[in-house]
Parts: sequence; C-alpha cells; structure tokens
Amino acid sequence: MRLAVISDLHLDINQINEEDALNEMAQFLLNQQIGVFVLAGDTYNHLKDTAAFAENLSARLSPVTKVYYLAGNHEMGDKTPDQVLESPLDAHYLHRKSLDIGDYRLIGNNGWYDYSFDDGRHDEAVIHRFKQSFWYDRRIEEVLSDKSRAARSAKQIQEAVLTAKAAGQKPIMITHFSNDQQLIDQLPFSRPELTVLKAFLGSKKLGQQLIDLQVPILVSGHVHWQQEPHRVQQTTFYNVSLGYRTRRIHEWRQDDFFQEWRERLLILDL
Repeated sequence: MRLAVISDLHLDINQINEEDALNEMAQFLLNQQIGVFVLAGDTYNHLKDTAAFAENLSARLSPVTKVYYLAGNHEMGDKTPDQVLESPLDAHYLHRKSLDIGDYRLIGNNGWYDYSFDDGRHDEAVIHRFKQSFWYDRRIEEVLSDKSRAARSAKQIQEAVLTAKAAGQKPIMITHFSNDQQLIDQLPFSRPELTVLKAFLGSKKLGQQLIDLQVPILVSGHVHWQQEPHRVQQTTFYNVSLGYRTRRIHEWRQDDFFQEWRERLLILDL
C-alpha cells in the first residue's frame, strides 16, 4: 500500500480555493493509487475547517484512499479546549490512534515542544515571555506547562510504539511538531535573538527516544524548511512541511501551490 503525508498547507493563509484543492488533490492521490493520506497539521487556522476538509476529501477518495489529519499549533490556536484535542474527535482524526498497513503500524500524535531544541541557551522565563508576547501559540489554552504537555505526548507515543513492536509491527511515527535535531541545527536565523524560536519547534528528547526505540520512520512538519530525508542509526527522518507563499514570506520552490504540493508530498510504498 502507498502512504502519502504532507503538513503545513496553510490553505487559508496561502489563499487557496478549497474546491480547487479538493479537486487537484483527489485526482493526484487517485492517480498515484495512494491508500492512506495524512494531513499532518496546520492545514487551516481552525480545527473545524481542517476536519471538514478531511471529510470532504475522504468523500471524493473513498473507498480507494483513507484520509486522516492531525492538529498543528494553528488548529489549536482557535482555542479548542485541550480535552477536545485529546479526544477521538472523528474517524479521520489520527491523534492517539494507530493503523496497520501490512508489516507497519502508522501511529499518529500531534506532539508538542519541551524547549530541548533550545539546548539551555535561554532561561525558561525568557522563552515563556517571548511566547506570550510574539509567538502564535499564545492563543492556545495552557492547561499544562509546555514541558508537561510534551511529556504527556512523549508517554503516549512511547506506549504506542512499544505496543506496535510487541505486536510484531514496524512503527511509523507521524507528528506535527518536529523531533529532528539535524533539521533544527541547520535553520538560519536573520538575527541571533530569534534563535529562541527553536524552543517551540518540537522535542530533541523525543527524537532521541524514538531513535533508541529503533523506530524506522519518523515523519513531522511544523518547521517550514525543506530538507532531504536523512538517517540516524536505524531511523529515517522526513520533514513534510509545505509552508507559506504570501506577499511577505516566500518559502516555496515553485510558483504554483499544486506544483509545490506535489513536490513536497511524501509517498512511501509499504
């Protein structure tokens, strides 16, 4: 079966017509005989819009392709309560769910960040103050501290991975937030003071934990920086973010959204 994953489409910010997106994606996914398609977060700025998009796309692809989605920080920023985000919202919501594909088990989790990519460069009070002053995630309900929220996610992920391995399945982990140290290390910053942003990109600790568990495939988004897949020990890392093309921000290699989408789409034959 063929698995396809993409993240950070930001269809609203990129001003993409939804009907055009549904038509183009459905046609391409069917032509490529994709069995499972995952939107790994930041599809829209509102969770209900992402959920509706997944449902509408599923209706066009059923029964050939199953469609799933995760919530990124942009979906979370619409003030959806934490207990709702942690619940099984609908049949397409992949957070805290697993799906067997042959010898593999697809595991979905939104993930979070624990400041470990910052490597202690900034005091936690400085990080939190920056977040509350400038970062998009200041909109998200703070039921738990960032470290506690990330620890909860890491525990969920570890339990799912161990369960998969006990069942003889090879885990494929999909999160919105990054676990890729090599990706974070190469990010350029226009000003030194902006390196504090690394704190909000994901979890270095979780990445190492999954390497130690010999998870063969880790897929994530959130970081709008294009990098080729790379391997650390037995684990291959994929970043599948598409990113922005607006009047001020140009992160695509192509001028056309759908060309960029096809280029950024990860397709794995399992």
